[in-house]
Amino acid sequence: MFTVTILAAPKRADLTPALVEDLRGQWQGGHVIWLNPGIAAEFPLETQPADFWAVWEILQAQGFYLAIQPTLGRRKAVLLADMDSTMIQQECIDELADVAGVGARVAAITAQAMNGDLNFHEALIARVALLAGLPETAVDEVLDTRITLMPGGRQLVATMRAQGAYTALVSGGFTVFTGPISQMIGFDEHRSNTLLSEGPQLSGLVAEPPLAKQA
Repeated sequence: MFTVTILAAPKRADLTPALVEDLRGQWQGGHVIWLNPGIAAEFPLETQPADFWAVWEILQAQGFYLAIQPTLGRRKAVLLADMDSTMIQQECIDELADVAGVGARVAAITAQAMNGDLNFHEALIARVALLAGLPETAVDEVLDTRITLMPGGRQLVATMRAQGAYTALVSGGFTVFTGPISQMIGFDEHRSNTLLSEGPQLSGLVAEPPLAKQA
């Protein structure tokens, strides 16, 4: 037994009952379940259709996502989600850097890392160093005025937890953000790096995880 899921891409097109019913009829599927009217629906199939990928390409061009997977074991027990540009719509270090007036310099280091000129650890250390002297209150400022949750994130986590899954928010960023953001969204736990401070200001240093210290 398989389950077919159809989703409308954001801001592309609405998922209509007619489209779903046409596909269900074409593949002789079972009863349609609407996960979110106009956005997502699914139905069961006895066997995987031979023309799945041809239909997938057609629906992709129209602004829809199509997936098929074995029904057995489909319900997941763990959700591990990234934070920046995934569960929130921003990159926290970029927002902090902008407040500190070093946004362009941080962006340049990020570009080096993306090009393979720096590894992640080197890029993290270099970017955090540029935040030295920034008041700790800047973190609250960013959280209060610059961070917006990704649409559907709360619903995803709530649904997973309601079905018995364990949920964790992870990030290459910082606990000062993953902590409050994980609470806003409803995660069970969060893991990320720890920014270090000197008095009321950021020191420009980040606590290294044990493996990094041993390397």
